[in-house]
Amino acid sequence: MDALIGKAIPQLEASLRFREARQAVLAANVANIDTPGYRSADLKFADALGAAAVRLARSHPTHLAGASPEGAGYRLEIGPHGTRPDGNGVDADRAMIALSRNAGAFGDQAEVLARLIAMARMAVTGEPR
Repeated sequence: MDALIGKAIPQLEASLRFREARQAVLAANVANIDTPGYRSADLKFADALGAAAVRLARSHPTHLAGASPEGAGYRLEIGPHGTRPDGNGVDADRAMIALSRNAGAFGDQAEVLARLIAMARMAVTGEPR
């Protein structure tokens, strides 16, 4: 059981951190819908999940700090200039859909993490809560 939970919890933690950072970037897109010249942005996971399971130890003071999305193994992608007269590149519908999907994925992953912790607790104590 430790082999399953021991690997799954760090991967879920990394995934939840990514979802949190991505939500901030997507929310900034929505907040700047009317800003002239603003280009939409998004975070890509860039295989950080696979690396998280292998390298969770902090080997340098700036590792796993979370201060910069790119420092956490995510790649920030800036979209093209918009076709609107003010040059804004945010599509409101796409931005809201991306926010909703990201929030849903965060909720799903948090539920899986909670169930894994409950399973581990039940394995240790023998009681279901």
